[in-house]
Amino acid sequence: MKISALWQKASDYVGRVSFRQKLYRQSQPIAPSTKPTVIFAPHQDDETLGCGGVIALKRQQGVPVKVVFLTDGRECYTGIPEPLPLSIQECIQIRQQEAIAALGTLGVAPSDITFLKYQDSTLWSFEGEQRQAIVTELKDLLVQLNPQEVYAPYRNDMHTDHIETYRLVKDAVDLLDQPIDFWQYLIWSLWRYEHLDDLVQSQFANLYHVAIDSVRQQKNQALRAYRSQYVPIVQNFSVLPKSMLTFFDNSYELFVKVTPDI
Repeated sequence: MKISALWQKASDYVGRVSFRQKLYRQSQPIAPSTKPTVIFAPHQDDETLGCGGVIALKRQQGVPVKVVFLTDGRECYTGIPEPLPLSIQECIQIRQQEAIAALGTLGVAPSDITFLKYQDSTLWSFEGEQRQAIVTELKDLLVQLNPQEVYAPYRNDMHTDHIETYRLVKDAVDLLDQPIDFWQYLIWSLWRYEHLDDLVQSQFANLYHVAIDSVRQQKNQALRAYRSQYVPIVQNFSVLPKSMLTFFDNSYELFVKVTPDI
């Protein structure tokens, strides 16, 4: 790699870290609640990247935490030239096993994990009755699990599955009769912070951070369970940049509270 490209990568990373620090300074500190919680994740690893620390802190207090994955994770090797090293079904199975291992490290039992298995990278394509059926399924699941607090990706979290997961969960929550606390966690929008323009324009309204130093090592151990995402399957290829995993190894997690106007 040319020196100019290396310099640009280093500069980009420093810019991300600097902006993340700005978000911490602008956000309000909170402690995780003791409310029973459901974490909605579009893919296997999003729950740990975005709120693995909060999951671990809640479980240390004995707070019930359940995790719902919307997609099957089959696109884990997108971009690798064919022939692929694994079949689609093998990839789905690996992602599921990794999620169970990661969440076990955070204190979540396999019986508290739900895999809905919608096809990876297709959530945006559901319309009309198909989409309403997913919203109804999520609403029924919320009624069954009966949480007082839910988490979903940030509403502008860059990846279409992340954005649509927020919208689907929001529509499901709106169908409930009882009030429920709704939080958004940041992943791609934190890594590619130009997608946080609306948060900047609102002067960081409803932005909070949770200190996770006491469970930071536990979160990192959980992330290491997702080997399919960071160990190159073919030479020089991995799904998540190594620098991205380093970026999420820090003392805080950031959340945006969903309010009636969001």
